[in-house]
Amino acid sequence: MEKKPLVVVNGLVRKDAIAYLKEHVDVRQWTEKTVMPREVLKEWLIDADGLWCVRPLDVDGDLVKNAPNLKVIAQAAVGYDNVNIDELTVAGIPYGNTPGVLNETVAELAFTLIATASRRIIENANFVKDGRWAQRPSNIKGFDLSRRTLGIIGMGAIGVSISRRARAFGMTVVYHNRNQRLDDKIHKTTYMELDDLLAISDVVCVMAPLTDETYHMCDEAFFKKMKNTALFVNVGRGPIVDTDALINALKTGAIDYAALDVTDPEPLPADHPLLDVENCLIVPHIGSYTDRTRYDMSILTADNIIAGVHKKPLKTCVNEEVNYKKPQMDVESALEELKKAGVDLTDFD
Repeated sequence: MEKKPLVVVNGLVRKDAIAYLKEHVDVRQWTEKTVMPREVLKEWLIDADGLWCVRPLDVDGDLVKNAPNLKVIAQAAVGYDNVNIDELTVAGIPYGNTPGVLNETVAELAFTLIATASRRIIENANFVKDGRWAQRPSNIKGFDLSRRTLGIIGMGAIGVSISRRARAFGMTVVYHNRNQRLDDKIHKTTYMELDDLLAISDVVCVMAPLTDETYHMCDEAFFKKMKNTALFVNVGRGPIVDTDALINALKTGAIDYAALDVTDPEPLPADHPLLDVENCLIVPHIGSYTDRTRYDMSILTADNIIAGVHKKPLKTCVNEEVNYKKPQMDVESALEELKKAGVDLTDFD
């Protein structure tokens, strides 16, 4: 019997995805609840054909330099700020991520944060739980979203999905991107320079990827350019925000409120000062955390790995220049395939 390719999984992932993966490859998995030591992982990779990357893990040339058989690395995430794509490309290793399958789910979470924070849902729910409702009506007022302006920083596919939800609530949507989109009329959105967006937006939502340019983009000067009545939402990456600057902006009234799915550091230590800020809603990076979406992400990751270890094209490859190519089919083989599919070959005479 032909030996199956070996795939290393450096942490815990969904059992159904591992079961699916095992139908096609041999799996060696780190099943401890602790982070797998990097040196141990490097030893495991010596004989591996593929790596299912589980955060936290920095993937770079050093990790794979002694892995001569490694043909593919994939991760169940859209973002890949933990991966040095250039060094993997030099090593000839395609890297697969999971775009598309989580767009609507993350957009739902982003707009849920916007709606929850704008109406102070958590504070009013706690008001009732604390037994204060009978003593007096709540004076914890929120603000309407209709006739307000949402500014989206990072208008990719998820940003477009957020904009649809915002317009359904009667909001005007403006955005800032590296480049203006060509479909503004379709989505009824307006491109703006960043400073202009900050000046007019009632809600600022960050959806940008983490890059050298976006690291700590949201600093003290950034928050000072926002309305002091504005809501700040981050569903992108934690380090895009200077956390100290955000705390200061919230405490001094430079902005009114913040709602965060991501933070820096992450996870937040129990004694972190951001947790003491009353006008800040924080959830633990649950943007894609629904059963259906996490299943889809895991299966796409498995499919990328299964394809890669057999030197077949990854479905979603970041460094496409080293993705495996579909083999060219000669005319005779192509006609044979058409014949098997029931096509009348006399049409080709």
